[in-house]
Order: sequence, then C-alpha cells, then structure tokens
Amino acid sequence: MDRFRIVLCSDSPLYNKTLAVAFEENNSFQVLDKLLPDQLIERAAIIQPDVVVWKVSGSDFLILLKDLIKTCPVLQTVIIVENPGDYDILAILDSGVRGLLPMRLLPRQMVKAVELIVGAGIMCLPRLGPEYLSPRLQETEFSGLSLLTQREREVINHLSQGSSNNEIAKSLGLSESTIKSHLRNAFKKLNVRNRTEALALLYRQEKGKNRIDS
Repeated sequence: MDRFRIVLCSDSPLYNKTLAVAFEENNSFQVLDKLLPDQLIERAAIIQPDVVVWKVSGSDFLILLKDLIKTCPVLQTVIIVENPGDYDILAILDSGVRGLLPMRLLPRQMVKAVELIVGAGIMCLPRLGPEYLSPRLQETEFSGLSLLTQREREVINHLSQGSSNNEIAKSLGLSESTIKSHLRNAFKKLNVRNRTEALALLYRQEKGKNRIDS
C-alpha cells in the first residue's frame, strides 16, 4: 500500500520533530519534511505532499492556507491549535480544512486522527462541549428543527459531540445502517447536504443559548 506523503509544519522545530517520530512509526505515512510556517507554501509547491499537518497560532494562517490550497489543490490539510475555542471554526471548515485537532492530544492520537481523516475520509473536529452548544438549539436558526423526530434529535445530539456513526449506533442500540438513515432524513430537514455541513451548522451555534432536547 502506498504511504501518504506528509509535511509537518510548526513554529517549533522540537514539536515538528516529536510529531515526525510518531508519524514515522506508522506505516501509513512517509514524512517528507518538517517546516516552519514561512517555508510551507514554497516547499509544498515543490514536493506536492498529500497531507499537511500544521500547528498554527493566531488567525493569520487562514490567508496562508488559501494560498497553500491554490498551490496544492489536492492537498488534505489538518490544523492543530492550542485552544479550539479561540477560533472561528466555521471559517476554518469553509477554508477546506479536513481536521481541527487540539494540541492536548498525544502524538500517537494525532497520528490516529490524521489516519482516519486521510484514509477513511472522516472529518475530525473537537468535541462540542457546553462552551459551543447550550442546552437547546434555537429554532430560528434551524428552519427544519420542528420537523425532526425524537430519534433524529437524539442522533443529531450525538453528532454534535463528534461521535461516529458506529459510536452513535452502539449508544442508541441501533444498527449503523439505521443511524445513516436517520442522518440522511435529518440532513434533508436541516437543509444540509452531509455530515460536514451539519457540523458546520452546529458550530454556528457556538454563541447560541439553546440546544436540541433529546
């Protein structure tokens, strides 16, 4: 199996090296380079990696990210931040980022998350806690909210916690195919096309005052 060609980027060479050790122990990845942020776009244009894992600080990286995606249009980008709550997660999702990981994860957890993102196509985002969503999502923000069934509400609540379809199925005692069916129906009612758009919609409620009752 071909390995994913990965570039690591951080303003800390030591952090780059720590992550590189973890990725090099995984047979799914080949670490091409370890870069500082001001080296990323020029170097990526030359080597065209499959994946960039980028530890960022501040919000200026969004401008560089747009240039990076133009330079490497098929690139999958995973962002690492110290505190996800400090960022506009919707803007990050809209930029095309495939994963947003908190720095508190251990290196091997980072590797596992990136493997799920690039290998299985799973969107990895921080779990939504009380600081993101309060007890009941505002119906004014969800025109289809009143149309959701009780079970669909339960499934969407689990989705907001970052649970996979398999995890939701186990928690609710249902089959995974049934969960997929409930999600399809809920997405249609909420006027979103997929899991990514649903998560983006949930993150939009970050400063809201309500959450769906289960």
